[in-house]
Amino acid sequence: MWWRWCWLCLKMIYKLFCCTISLVFFCFNVLWFFCNLAIPWCTLTLVAICVASKFVKLQRSPNEKRLLSLLNTPDDWPNYWPIANRGAGYDAPENSQAAVKKCLARGYRNVLLDAGITACGEIVIANRLTLERAGLTGNLSHHTLHELQQLSITEQHPMGSQYDRESVSTLRQLADFLEEQNMPPTLFLHLQDTSALMIDQLQKFMAANETFTQRTVVISRSPLAIYQLRKLRPEIICGLWHESYLSLSILKSSTLITSIYGAILRNIIAPVIGISVVFLSKEEFNLHIGDLWRNVGVRPIVYMVNSPNEKRYFQKTMKTQYLTDSLRSEPHLLMKA
Repeated sequence: MWWRWCWLCLKMIYKLFCCTISLVFFCFNVLWFFCNLAIPWCTLTLVAICVASKFVKLQRSPNEKRLLSLLNTPDDWPNYWPIANRGAGYDAPENSQAAVKKCLARGYRNVLLDAGITACGEIVIANRLTLERAGLTGNLSHHTLHELQQLSITEQHPMGSQYDRESVSTLRQLADFLEEQNMPPTLFLHLQDTSALMIDQLQKFMAANETFTQRTVVISRSPLAIYQLRKLRPEIICGLWHESYLSLSILKSSTLITSIYGAILRNIIAPVIGISVVFLSKEEFNLHIGDLWRNVGVRPIVYMVNSPNEKRYFQKTMKTQYLTDSLRSEPHLLMKA
């Protein structure tokens, strides 16, 4: 009897093997069918998008010389390389006039400040972290200008005792402050809010303040916000803040998807919205990526670079400007010490 059981077991294994092979071939044929059906449509879609982008794209910059003058030239080495994030927020109260003044006193002209909008429609120089440190919850848009100006942004900073009390500045107050400086900085205005109200208020302010517009580069994470702003005011120089690929789960799964996404961003989105600079994560930047962006006429800037060795690397090897939280760790200063 035992040989019958063995025979039945062999027959079951054989049938299971045949079913498995059939299932594999079926899945392969289905995949092959959909690939052959999808690839032509994907190709046609990409071609259509490329053609359409030629009709909606905005002029990248009204004056390339103006952009070059804003970002300095390498003749200003070593002060050319760093851009002080929030006015070098590790060295002085972030997003404060005191921080900007300290940067200028050291000879650094490139400063990035955060901008948001209040519940009453006023553009202010602050971010959500400022509110959280002061014990307030929610975004800037949940609070009025009166509430924000009751805060002292210097008291919340570790080195705040070295500075006079200062409240949150409005965009108008910042523009007046910069006008008073002997050497006005190049301002990178990083939009924390990309709502329609923010775009409308900003374009109105920049239309009425030509001097401020000439020295400002508007930065946003939203390509749509940049497109809307430059469609209203083509003379505004804009830049895109590109989040790390690793923050997007779909891009973690495949280098092919990452490459396609990067190519679309550089060759379709960037020309359409007309950006002049792009902020990229240092972990995902290399010489090849830098060249790809420069080839489409966009200047790459990396973030966040804080250690002296990293700064020396981006100065000497990458030859790329970087965003930093502290100007005290600049390589040339440490060499002098």
